[in-house]
Amino acid sequence: MEKVSHIDYKNTDWTRFFIRHSGENTYLVEYGKERILKKNYVYQSVNMTSYRQSYYESHKQEFKDRYKIWYEQNKEQIKERRRIQYLNEEKINCPCGKVFQKRNLKKHLKTKSHIKYLN
Repeated sequence: MEKVSHIDYKNTDWTRFFIRHSGENTYLVEYGKERILKKNYVYQSVNMTSYRQSYYESHKQEFKDRYKIWYEQNKEQIKERRRIQYLNEEKINCPCGKVFQKRNLKKHLKTKSHIKYLN
C-alpha cells in the first residue's frame, strides 16, 4: 500500500487501483493485492470485559440507585405488562383436542388440525 500523498492522481490507472481509508491514513491499493486489515477481529476483548466488571464493581451503588429511580417512575407500566403477560399464559382447551396458551389462539385457529375439526 502506498500513501495517497505520494501519488500522481492524473497518471494513475484507476482500473487497477482503489483508495482505502484506514483510520486517519488514506492508501492507494492495487486490486487483488489488498491486505485484509482485520482477519480475526475480536469484538470484545478480555481486557474490555474485565474493565466493565471493575467499572460495575466500583459504581455498583450508582447503578442500584438509578434502577430504583427508574423502577419507581415506571412501576405502573411494569405491573400492567406483567398482568398482560400472565393473562396470555393462560391455558386454553380447544374442542379440537389441543391445549395451547392464549397468546397462540390466532395461530392455532389457522392450523390444519383445527380446520379439519371444524369441517
